[in-house]
Amino acid sequence: MLRLPHLLRALLLALTVLSSGLAGTTAQAVTLRVGIYPQRPDVYVDANGQPAGILGDILVEIARREGWTLKTQTCVWAQCVQMLQSGQIDLLPDMYYTPERTKTFTFHHIPVLHSWSQIYARPGSPLRAIGDLKGKKLAVLAGSTQNDYLRTTLAGLHIPVTLDVVQKLDEGFKRVHDQQDDAVASDYFYGELSSHDYGLVATPIIFQPLQVFYGMTKGTNPQIPATIDRYLASWQATPDSFYYRTLNHWRLPFHPSVLETQGPWIIGALVALLVLTLIFALTSRVQLGRQRARLQLNERRFETILGSIDACVCTKDIDQKYLYANAQLEAFYGVPAGSLIGHRDEDFLGDSDTLESINASDHAVLSSRKRQVTQPEIVPPGSTQGHTFLSIKAPLLKSDGTVEAICTVATDITDRVRAEASAHRLAYYDILTNLPNRRQALARLEDLTKKAQEKQTIGALLVINLDNFKKINDLHGHQSGDELLRSVAERLTRSTRDRDMVARTSGDEFLVLLDGLGTPLAEAARHAMQVAEKLRLSIARAFVVLDKPAYITASIGTTLLHAQTSSVDAVIREADLAAHRAKDQGGNQVTFYEQELQIEVEQRLWLEHDLLQALNTPQLSLHIQPQFGAGGHVTGAELLARWNHPTRGAISPSTFIPIAEASGLINLLGEWTLGVACKTLLMLQELGETYPLSINVSPKQLMESHFVDYVRNTLETHDAPGNRLIFEVTEGVLIQDVVAVADRMQALSLLGIRFSIDDFGTGYSNLASLKRLPLYELKIDKSLVQDLPNDEEDIAIVQLILAMADKLNLRVVAEGVETQAQSDFLFSRNCDALQGFLLARPMPIDAWTQQVQARRNGVSRIDTLR
Repeated sequence: MLRLPHLLRALLLALTVLSSGLAGTTAQAVTLRVGIYPQRPDVYVDANGQPAGILGDILVEIARREGWTLKTQTCVWAQCVQMLQSGQIDLLPDMYYTPERTKTFTFHHIPVLHSWSQIYARPGSPLRAIGDLKGKKLAVLAGSTQNDYLRTTLAGLHIPVTLDVVQKLDEGFKRVHDQQDDAVASDYFYGELSSHDYGLVATPIIFQPLQVFYGMTKGTNPQIPATIDRYLASWQATPDSFYYRTLNHWRLPFHPSVLETQGPWIIGALVALLVLTLIFALTSRVQLGRQRARLQLNERRFETILGSIDACVCTKDIDQKYLYANAQLEAFYGVPAGSLIGHRDEDFLGDSDTLESINASDHAVLSSRKRQVTQPEIVPPGSTQGHTFLSIKAPLLKSDGTVEAICTVATDITDRVRAEASAHRLAYYDILTNLPNRRQALARLEDLTKKAQEKQTIGALLVINLDNFKKINDLHGHQSGDELLRSVAERLTRSTRDRDMVARTSGDEFLVLLDGLGTPLAEAARHAMQVAEKLRLSIARAFVVLDKPAYITASIGTTLLHAQTSSVDAVIREADLAAHRAKDQGGNQVTFYEQELQIEVEQRLWLEHDLLQALNTPQLSLHIQPQFGAGGHVTGAELLARWNHPTRGAISPSTFIPIAEASGLINLLGEWTLGVACKTLLMLQELGETYPLSINVSPKQLMESHFVDYVRNTLETHDAPGNRLIFEVTEGVLIQDVVAVADRMQALSLLGIRFSIDDFGTGYSNLASLKRLPLYELKIDKSLVQDLPNDEEDIAIVQLILAMADKLNLRVVAEGVETQAQSDFLFSRNCDALQGFLLARPMPIDAWTQQVQARRNGVSRIDTLR
């Protein structure tokens, strides 16, 4: 059988595993039409109409995990192949790989099974070699690879055989049983089962090693082969996986090691062929010339067969001297043809480990008189690079049962072993940092959770989020970011014990699993916090990235694994919540999970949902709070959002505004606010009030690419004066990209919009950027006003703000004025306007317009606003 080149197979395997790893494990809703040619134990249809048998069970398990729907249709083999080719079915199990079939069908890259073809006959049959088929009638399956192979091979060897083509292999076994045919060709798995049912026996005639796949219609469902390869790569690398449990269930001679996954067909064939060669050699001494000529012809044929096998084949005597070596073994040793005969391995190999391994397996065959399967690494002469072989050795016995020679078949599986190692690494390790990936971390977390639930130990899960990691990539490039991640991984590994696990689970997130923290629970919690703090400090130290210093901090969420831990998902959720709390509180800190975190998250979820429902309903409204100058006249007003929930009552802006910003609802809320502000301006204008209105604009809104166009369109739609709108932004906007912020504010100022810095004096703004922005006003935060005029520090800060604003020609409004003493102090220092409960509380816009109308009519004084 022709095989894909080893290197190509390795590359395809690595690419298959990588793409599944990147793509993730998201299941897809897929319906597959599966053709079933019933052939126990390979595949058949069970009582429920689902695939069963070795390949059927494996396919059903993959479908269950992926959410596929399987629809089966039974058919004879030739019909199944035709249906697959025409697209009437999507998938055909138990299909052997041939280069010709790849032109028509799609195969995944990892074989489900390795098999071979064998001839089965009635007991006492004289069939011992392929030449014995001369003049016989042989049953073969229509459309099968055995049919094609035997037809070509027998014709090439000039062996006349009548091939009786049957539509079902079961018919072929029955015809041999009923003496209508002499023998039947079948694959090993089906043949072993059916020969028992029909009282037939396996002959020594073995041919055509086979690799079993699921065949698919070319050009359809391209994700299916990759998904099958992903499961096979994982299962075949794990001894106790579903794959090996399935093989054991069907009681097939498979071992969970790669030693048994290929090659068993070879030893049987070679033993038969070599025994036949020895028989011919012995017979040649006593046969007549005619028989000698026939023997020589057969020897040349068998030499051709042995020379074409893609494996190193040899026989040795009991002194371990070579009696025969095929061309592949001679090429591996780098010696001329025939040079190995009469010599031992010591005469050619210099690597002591290689010699020890070969001699040990030879002696095991001689002493046990049983087959030995090993996986040695052999270093050829003149090289330092070893090759991994699947070595199968069997004794050739004399009539008295003593060992006469050792027959060896060694298949070079170096590329396969490397590919499997690469696939395993891609499946379980992060490529950038070489740390375990999320998949391996979750498996370890599940183990620790079970141990904790069984009260064997107390562990902990630490979720580590790097603070502002995106800025490193944005400022210095992804190469710097990758080097920083590798450095962080090294520090985390050095700061933990060998029994702990450090894993990278996403771009800037790491997991640390701590085991054996001791008891009681309080002591375990203390140890977990100590480790978390140690990790935080290790990250906070300066890094050297591309020969430049780099600084980064981490927010670490910590939770314990103990007897009351409910599940892995619960542990991950707890640690994530704690990490988010640490980040929300400014980062660079360790936060331990508390039950209140869960309550807080649930509250945020319903608030977010209800806030979306409240938009453009009476639940949400804008209240107005006027600002007053020193003479008691109104100089402006601020619109403030209020939410009156139908069941929970009034909800503070300090609660729902941050949720709106975090969820993205702030843009909808801001657009609604701007529309109401325009209508209010026009309404006040009709009453003769021409002072400006202030509305809050979040930094996220300001940096939206379409924000300027939206403001322009809204002003034009309402025909509202932009020069009587003031956008209040927080100091946080000053620590963003100053150039981009300045450009956006300049574009809005061309529409007449003026800007005010809200809560000024409480942040950490870049004061130098004030002169670069088109600012109109500063608002002194109420936290600096509440202790005036008694607190010396607040007095100093307020006076500094007023002096700076005077130099920069900025208007100043003080918020939170609640006492006459505060008012007198601020006006005495030339503060332009005051806003607070002393002067007027926030009120519905309609109530304010009624007050204005009453004042216009001379019915009310300013005192009525308090």
